[in-house]
Amino acid sequence: MLSDQFFIVNYSLAIVFSIVGLSLCLLTIVITITHRQCHNFTNVLSCNTCTAVTLYFIFRILTCIYGLRQDWQFHQPACIFRAYCSLALCAALCYSYSIQATSRLFFAVFYKHKYLLTWRTHWIMIIVNWIISFIISIQPFFYQHGFELEIESRSCVVTPKIVSISMYTLVIIFIIPLIVVTIFGGIIVYYVRQSSRRIAAVVSNVAENASTVQVSKRYGKQRTELIKDKTQTFTGNFRNLSARHGRQIFKDFP
Repeated sequence: MLSDQFFIVNYSLAIVFSIVGLSLCLLTIVITITHRQCHNFTNVLSCNTCTAVTLYFIFRILTCIYGLRQDWQFHQPACIFRAYCSLALCAALCYSYSIQATSRLFFAVFYKHKYLLTWRTHWIMIIVNWIISFIISIQPFFYQHGFELEIESRSCVVTPKIVSISMYTLVIIFIIPLIVVTIFGGIIVYYVRQSSRRIAAVVSNVAENASTVQVSKRYGKQRTELIKDKTQTFTGNFRNLSARHGRQIFKDFP
């Protein structure tokens, strides 16, 4: 079993970092709420993520405080509730990144469907995110000691001793959101690259057409100048010839 000194250092650092993270998240939320120019879909979804992080840090600080007590093994109020909330907040945090990726997919790929780009759609996604997070975190309750006080870490957590619960937590709460973010991000990158290629092709065609038009204009200008020169030469020759014949006529006239 680890020494008390280890837990003092570990939990003290955890409290400090949690307070810093908590302050940054609250600052982000306050700035977004108080500044009207920050009221957009991206910032609202970021505030949703910050809310999950804020609540998680609060429960984390409580866990550290109880873990630093000398009677930590006997004084863990609402242990199961805190373990459940911590798991649900982890799920809310992970799935918040999924709805951010979903929102970006709507704007990048499905922008023609205007109903997907509304505030109503985004608020529905946020609400569904929280509902799903708290529902999928119920599963350990169906096992005896699914949530328990882990002696090794002095924390109330999902038990790692039951393989099915551990696999469920890993897949449902962590892997699925990661897969969603990866797939949607890949679709966005592919679509953007295809759009860039189409734009490059259009620009190339426009440039070629413009070059062709310029060449045609230059050739036409050269032909015009050539015709003008020929016309002037012909006119000059005609005038000279007329003058010469005129003088000859007057010379021959008796």
